[in-house]
Amino acid sequence: MELTEEQIEAICFKAEEGDRDAQYELGWRHAIGMGLDMDDEVALEWLTKAAEQGHPLAQNNLGARYYSGDGVELNILQAYVWFYRAAAQNDRKAAKNRDAVFRQLSEEQKEQARSILPKP
Repeated sequence: MELTEEQIEAICFKAEEGDRDAQYELGWRHAIGMGLDMDDEVALEWLTKAAEQGHPLAQNNLGARYYSGDGVELNILQAYVWFYRAAAQNDRKAAKNRDAVFRQLSEEQKEQARSILPKP
């Protein structure tokens, strides 16, 4: 969906003010070049801000990026952590991703994950 300049400005303002939904929207729009310049660095910045505030789609997106090494250094433990956080919010896709990645973790990585993540 194309946005007007005013709509983009409003989203940018909300994102700067800390709105996680606006941060996510800016992140994915920059990631795919939808209505904004495609810019992976800017996309990651906004996606990370949204994910750190608990936005499940941003968390799943970051998990996928860490799993594939898309714009970040490949890190399956970090991918697992982000998938886990999104899945904890009932994101089914993230739960499938979490489970698939968990089977690929070494025992050491599983132990690291247990120390990072809250107990269920």
